[in-house]
Amino acid sequence: MELTVHAEEPEALRDAAFGWLTDGIREYDKQADLRMMPEDVEVSVEGFSRAVDAVPWRSRGGPWGRVHVSPQGSFDVLYNPYTADALPWLERHLSEQPESASVRIGHVAESGAVEAPDTSFCVSFEEEVPGYVKLGFHVGVPALVAPFTTIAEHEGLLAAVRWACDRYNMVFGHVSYRRSGGATELEGQLRGRPSDPVLNMPYWRTLLRGYSWLMVIPDSIAEVLGGSEALRSTGAFASVAVLPNNAVLLQATPTFQQYDREAVKAVHRVVRDVLVQGELRDPPSVPGPPTDLVVVPTPGAGTGAGRWSSLRTE
Repeated sequence: MELTVHAEEPEALRDAAFGWLTDGIREYDKQADLRMMPEDVEVSVEGFSRAVDAVPWRSRGGPWGRVHVSPQGSFDVLYNPYTADALPWLERHLSEQPESASVRIGHVAESGAVEAPDTSFCVSFEEEVPGYVKLGFHVGVPALVAPFTTIAEHEGLLAAVRWACDRYNMVFGHVSYRRSGGATELEGQLRGRPSDPVLNMPYWRTLLRGYSWLMVIPDSIAEVLGGSEALRSTGAFASVAVLPNNAVLLQATPTFQQYDREAVKAVHRVVRDVLVQGELRDPPSVPGPPTDLVVVPTPGAGTGAGRWSSLRTE
């Protein structure tokens, strides 16, 4: 999940980034509260040059975390344990708008074994496009579809997203596979300039970079689409919520695993006229992972609405 925050004041961007990596994480996982993290672990004022695991023996059965920062214009990556003592270090780096910063949360089994789920929170700043910060959340697909984790994962994800959307000037949001590298699934299917998320970002008032199971669209685009009531009446969304900044949070289906071919096509039909446009990439010569979050024209079929099909593999 990627949420784009826009603000003219650098302090507002820093506050959004810091809030996401602290309170936003707690909204997702109450056990990841900083007050429950290990104490008395070594923290570097400058940051460690290598990843460190802050897992003292007495934290068995509890959470642990690691935070890293990648400063702008540098190949350095700095690390610290994710503890309250490391927050001044993190806040100082965020005030300088680093290329990225992220927190990875895990748990320690009673046996002492470190469990490291594929879950992390991150923020990123684009040096070429000031005035924006992207708040990111990464989770493995199995966690969203496994019988024993899916309810908790969805509840945690939606709680964190709503927490951020209620506090910051959210102008866009989407869910894509991690291999997309920061692009939406739609941008990943296009050639040249239309495929570049950094170049597309400033046009958020007039075009959507993509569409997905869970998405945020700005009020200007929602108005073009008829407003929140018109979006509800399409039947393409299980939830339509107007945010404090009048942007709209759209959820296509109650759960991610229900976002199948027909649901994808239904969302596309609603937003297709406000999507970024461009020439499609050629199909890869070697089949890769299935792309089932967008629709593309069937070869030779043109771009008519009735001739679109998803790339989901059966």
